Amino acid sequence: MPFTGPMEDRLAIRDLYGTYTDASSSGDRESWLACFTEDGEWNTHLFKASGREGLRRQWDALWANFKAVSFMADIGMIEITGDSAKARAYTREVVLLADGKIYRLDGRYDDELVRVNGKWLFARRNHQPLVEELPK
Repeated sequence: MPFTGPMEDRLAIRDLYGTYTDASSSGDRESWLACFTEDGEWNTHLFKASGREGLRRQWDALWANFKAVSFMADIGMIEITGDSAKARAYTREVVLLADGKIYRLDGRYDDELVRVNGKWLFARRNHQPLVEELPK
């Protein structure tokens, strides 16, 4: 079953994805960081980052080369068990690089989430590319 658990929790998790999407597209590092647990992990085919400082450094390194980002996500699965959850999201990223070139990436996140003080957060985001278009 792709969606299990209380509707209230699934809605709160969808709100987390919405916050992450908005922060990613608007370049709001602090709102983006607030989507993760203190020891959260962000793993991709290009890097691995963990902890708030590691995530902050990785964000800054990426955004040093970005002019603008369009990030979209669609949730394919949420399974909640108590104060933890697994979710899957499919993403589309279009990045306008500082040099004016365009980078596109379609991918999949396999996520682990936890509820901390009543709030759902990403504990681990594991991304894998599905289609990648490098700048020309």
